[in-house]
Amino acid sequence: MNNLYRTINHSTHQTAGLTVSLDGYIRMSSSSFMELPLRHFLSGLDDDTASLAAEDGTQALISGYTEWLSGSTPAVTIGWDWHLDLTCGRPCYVRVGRPRSNVMLIDAENGRDLGDEATSDLAIAKIDQFGWEDDVREHISMRYA
Repeated sequence: MNNLYRTINHSTHQTAGLTVSLDGYIRMSSSSFMELPLRHFLSGLDDDTASLAAEDGTQALISGYTEWLSGSTPAVTIGWDWHLDLTCGRPCYVRVGRPRSNVMLIDAENGRDLGDEATSDLAIAKIDQFGWEDDVREHISMRYA
């Protein structure tokens, strides 16, 4: 059914080799996705975790979000949540949960959607392979200083 929807309703907007489907996804192969450069767009703290100490004196969890974009048109966007781990010797930004994206990966041979889970798994691999933490740390420091 997913491939049927893709085939029938694949009205697109195309620029620079990328297409946007009616369902909002930009479809691409896994290899194209992994090679796509991303740049930091925005990071922020979750509203309920902006303090370092809870009322009872214990450490509170500091968490936030980050959004990254490709330089392509239309832009590929990937966002994820993170928390600050204070047990590493120095504060470490750690990705949590599954990322959000406007990408749907497709099988390079037959063009079928690989599905949300496979797309999310590859997005996690991409996120975990590049050094996003320093950009987020710098943005958070400047935004909330």
